[in-house]
Amino acid sequence: MPVQVLPATPKRLRILGDEEIEALYGRPRFTSDERQEYFAFAPPELAALAQFSSRPSRLYSMVQLGYFKARQQFFVFRLREVDEDIRYLQERYFPTIRFQAVEIAKGTRLKQQRAILALFHYRYCDAAARQHVTAKAQQAARVCAKPVYVFRELWQYLTTQRLVAPGYTVLQEMIGQALTAEQQRLSTVVRTHLQPADIAAFQRL
Repeated sequence: MPVQVLPATPKRLRILGDEEIEALYGRPRFTSDERQEYFAFAPPELAALAQFSSRPSRLYSMVQLGYFKARQQFFVFRLREVDEDIRYLQERYFPTIRFQAVEIAKGTRLKQQRAILALFHYRYCDAAARQHVTAKAQQAARVCAKPVYVFRELWQYLTTQRLVAPGYTVLQEMIGQALTAEQQRLSTVVRTHLQPADIAAFQRL
């Protein structure tokens, strides 16, 4: 029985460098000044987190909120992995209370995320929203064939629409498909409107 050879999976586009990806998607590593900025919570922010009554849950929600303000992204982490941020929050908001930083259940973490989204009028980029992002990618591909241009257009769109950006690999694939579709569209236009002799002349250039 002959061995079936599967087609090779196309490589994803390299759009951003590692540092750029980290700046957009990496969990924040705050400096002292950044902690003062992003962990300074206005009364409406503190009110939104008040529903999380246990101290560990409240701390976790504060970290999530500060990180969201910095990146407009959510991150999964253990409290001991962000101990400097935890110590800062304890000293600033719970100076007379000491408690063990236990881990938070997934359901609580997701509930915190929903509260933060509502606070900033953001939403997840669900299937319906991704259709609009895909259409935006196709529009941008018609303007410029550079992947980084399309990426920046999509990022600006996500920001203005207050959408949590999909993962980098999702955007890579979306942009690659948009650019491929645009190449195919242009090829069809050329084949439809040019004579064979004209196409041959272009190919010799």
